[in-house]
Amino acid sequence: MSQELLEANLIGVFTVLDTDGDGHITVADFTEKADQLCAAYSLEAQSPHHTAMQRAYAAWWEQIRRGADSDGDGRVSQAEFVAAIRSGTAADPGYLQTVDGVCHAVFDSSDGDGDGRISREEFERIYGAVDMQADVTRVAFDHLDTDGDGVISREEFVAGVRALLTSADLSQPGTWMVGETGVR
Repeated sequence: MSQELLEANLIGVFTVLDTDGDGHITVADFTEKADQLCAAYSLEAQSPHHTAMQRAYAAWWEQIRRGADSDGDGRVSQAEFVAAIRSGTAADPGYLQTVDGVCHAVFDSSDGDGDGRISREEFERIYGAVDMQADVTRVAFDHLDTDGDGVISREEFVAGVRALLTSADLSQPGTWMVGETGVR
């Protein structure tokens, strides 16, 4: 698959992160996105999961700001975001560790029964919190469940998000996560 898929997916990620739709992402967008996820799971303020989510999103914002805010204005445009990720920010081990931290916070918060797996219903709550369409949610779940056991493991989830941010290969399950593969 071409690099066009990766760019489309990065634009899809940017759109999810740009909570106010102003064409830029800022620390406020990341705080709002974390709040939306916390609300979707009814996480009490200052609870361990709430705190982990807020910290993970704050760290992710800092990684993106450092790697993508090329004009130093404290916000990142879609063009800056895509250019930074495509030029290697997503391959940086520090960036990937930060993204993994977000994955773990989301995974732990969404795993309501604490069984170490995300069910289809739990996954739908994640996607509902970030306003993804039902057909994208269904297709994303089916692709992320690489072993076909009807649930998504932590490893499947993290690998999927990493692929979403780094791969232009449709055979990688994460490339299906934001619906930019033509499944809309």
